Amino acid sequence: MKPNLEAIAEKAGVSTATVSRALNDRSGVNAETRERILLIAREIGYMPNAAAKGLATSRTNTLGLIIYDRPPQEPITNFPDETILGVDQEARERGYHVITTFVNSNMMQDALRVPLVNEGRTDGLILVGPALKASFIIQLSNSDIPIVLVDNLLNESTIDAIVCDNVGGMYGITRHLLQTHDLRNLVFISGPADWFSSRERRQGYEKALAEFGQTPRVVYIEDTTMYFGYGAMLDALARFPELDGIVAVNDATAMGAIRACKERGIRVPEDIAVVGFDNVGWAPMHDPPLTTVRIFWREIGIQAARRLIDRIERDTAANFQIRMGTELMTRQSCGCSPDDRDGLTLRG
Repeated sequence: MKPNLEAIAEKAGVSTATVSRALNDRSGVNAETRERILLIAREIGYMPNAAAKGLATSRTNTLGLIIYDRPPQEPITNFPDETILGVDQEARERGYHVITTFVNSNMMQDALRVPLVNEGRTDGLILVGPALKASFIIQLSNSDIPIVLVDNLLNESTIDAIVCDNVGGMYGITRHLLQTHDLRNLVFISGPADWFSSRERRQGYEKALAEFGQTPRVVYIEDTTMYFGYGAMLDALARFPELDGIVAVNDATAMGAIRACKERGIRVPEDIAVVGFDNVGWAPMHDPPLTTVRIFWREIGIQAARRLIDRIERDTAANFQIRMGTELMTRQSCGCSPDDRDGLTLRG
């Protein structure tokens, strides 16, 4: 049975008008009939056409959050968890709700078939992460629904975005290895070359190397996970046996690289220093604690929700992009002492 008004009306023995009044909390339906209609609606899985409902109310006061579906075996991270919390915090303060959905590669083939989009349940969308395809983003942008990108930018199309200072953050941590630890054979483990964050972080790495007259060495992986970081480390050891440091595109990749080193009896940081980017929740508790770049994900989420709501309520056409600053977090994986900011340093 197709879950629509006609199906409910037939099963309840009433008109579709009566069903509509009951489902929209309107008067004119006795209590017993109303209860029967609501029970049938739940039983057959009826979901109202929110797009049609939106035409009447003009606004749902709901924001949609679309995130790439990461592998379930990955460790708990600050991202996108902190971003979601930031979005929700700002949305609640402005009188909005948030619906979160995850999409995979197949779902990105046709953006308008994603339920969150085609059912018209939101006033605008926040799209999170560099793995969201440009074609997917452009489809949504062309549908006239307000959107804001997080941790992503397109090459040609200008769309509202909130990103971190990828170039500056990676430049700073690479320069730290070159200057403070006197390392000269640094390999960069990069995500896909067409990912925005991978491109920019490679730029920061190369900028620092250029100042010290060093040659870039890059290993590309198809996704920025521990699994691919592990494989990239093995590849780097084979291709660059003289390497003395790994600059990983993110923390998960760095942790995978450290695991590969341990399994081959390579000491971190005594033999090879390893650093990451993101400052995920596990970073200060990892073995060894991971030197990384902190991204202020919650603030990014707050700013993304704030911008999206402003677009919804003010209907502004002006483009808006923010780059949030980052912070270097030095720990033992590069050879530094524990960072007091972690609150984990033991004192006698």
